[in-house]
Amino acid sequence: MMWARFRKRFGGLSSLGYRASERTRLLLPRRKAPMRGVYQQAVLHDTYSIRARVVQRAVRLFMQPVLRYAPITPATIRAVRALDRTSAKAPRSRYVEPIGYQLGGIRVESMTHRLGPTSDMTILYFHGGAFMSGSIDTHRRICERLARLTGANVISVDYVQLPEGAVADSVQDAMRAYEGLLAMCLEPGKIVVAGDSAGGYLTMKVAELATRRGLQAPAALLCFSPLLSLDPERQDKAVERIHPVNDAYLPPKRLPKIRALWNPEGSTIEGFASPFHASAYIDSPLFMTAVEDEMLRPEVEAMSLLLANRDVQVETHIWRKQVHAFPVLADILPESRHALRLAADFARIAVGELERAVPEELSGFEPVEERLIADEVWLDESLAESFVDGETLVGEIEPWEPSAEEEILDGEFKVEGRRWFHRAP
Repeated sequence: MMWARFRKRFGGLSSLGYRASERTRLLLPRRKAPMRGVYQQAVLHDTYSIRARVVQRAVRLFMQPVLRYAPITPATIRAVRALDRTSAKAPRSRYVEPIGYQLGGIRVESMTHRLGPTSDMTILYFHGGAFMSGSIDTHRRICERLARLTGANVISVDYVQLPEGAVADSVQDAMRAYEGLLAMCLEPGKIVVAGDSAGGYLTMKVAELATRRGLQAPAALLCFSPLLSLDPERQDKAVERIHPVNDAYLPPKRLPKIRALWNPEGSTIEGFASPFHASAYIDSPLFMTAVEDEMLRPEVEAMSLLLANRDVQVETHIWRKQVHAFPVLADILPESRHALRLAADFARIAVGELERAVPEELSGFEPVEERLIADEVWLDESLAESFVDGETLVGEIEPWEPSAEEEILDGEFKVEGRRWFHRAP
């Protein structure tokens, strides 16, 4: 109503010689059209928090110019990797004890959360970073959260990256880690492979090459803004685009330069160079997230269509006003925590440790009485949490207060008087 009154009052001022400047029009509220999807079964998350908007604006303001103009050389890549190592000093969960070891000759870090549900699942996680940044340290928090939500043993892989190796070498490291896990895992049928961005590329390559090599396929695949081809910026592929690309991170024009480093002359990637073309080799249940205007979204929806046409179980979620691979920012964004809960539920359903939820729950509506936000502690007079035999129970009981021995010191557990809920349309 306020907007209608404003238009009625000032809309006719042009007849008096007045016209709002372009700057003024940009300051006025703009109505956002409802989200649309090529993949009709995708869950569209139309609402967003103020935090998400602030993060998106900050990334566009500070990070995008650096990525647009910084030279892409081995020296700059090593400098970025050095900055990544500072993540090792970030706060960690008191309820997770990371254990480093070799898996198939590849360095990995394993973790299990003490407060998570009991599970025989193992999650093999590949971090993102465009094959030139990111590490076990930068993605330790998302692995801790996945361990908390699923009860799984989460194994983060330190695969080779630029400039030491090309994408083909990263793929071989990923397969060595997967084969090593198959050889040592007590429940190989409950191995879930997950990753974000470039890690999503490796996740899909593991699924493809497992089929090609005659290995047991992963029980499920979890991909957050996955890179499904080495040329996602190309407009001449048979991928329908219904929303203009406005990626908050990487300008599409920089990709040809990066692609030359990803796949240099003389380097051969086993199987298809782009997992987008390998849909015939992928049969594992697949969970994917994407952002409405990111560069990788069109291929995420196209891959969903290809697999759904083969009757492969696919669950795709598309968010508005988020940044690329936003589930990694679960310490900051409520939408990120929501996405991780959905992914964790999908994995538990795939391995048979959780019954399938009703469609309303899968679409993002989570009644307080039925589901627990596992990465927050919220106490009031009628709702509390208790931990019994490693499982979380929710009910109308007396508010639970931790004892001195049980005091929660983990930064991911915060006592708040509110929760964030987002209902998909």
